[in-house]
Amino acid sequence: MRVKIAYTVEMDEVEEEVVTIMQKALSDIETASSTAFDATSQLSSGEGDIVSIVEKIDSARLIISRADQNMSDCYEILKAYRQALQRLEEEVKNEQV
Repeated sequence: MRVKIAYTVEMDEVEEEVVTIMQKALSDIETASSTAFDATSQLSSGEGDIVSIVEKIDSARLIISRADQNMSDCYEILKAYRQALQRLEEEVKNEQV
C-alpha cells in the first residue's frame, strides 16, 4: 500500500528535491527495463520456466507503476512551484507600482 507523505522545504530547495525523486524514478525505470529484457530473453530462448517469467513481467510492471507515481509527484510539485513563483513575481510587480 502506498501512502502520501507531505513535508516542506525552502523554495530554493524544491528543484533539488524533485531531482532526487526523478533520479529514483529513473533508477526504477532502468530496473524494470532490465527485468523485462531478462523475461523476454528467457521466453525467446526457451530458458526459464513460465512461472519465473510471469513473476518477472509482473515485477517490471509494478516497478514501472511506482516510477510513474514518482514522476506524477514531480509533475505536481513543479506545477505548484511554478504557480508559487508566478505569485511571488506578481507580488513584486504590485509592490513596485
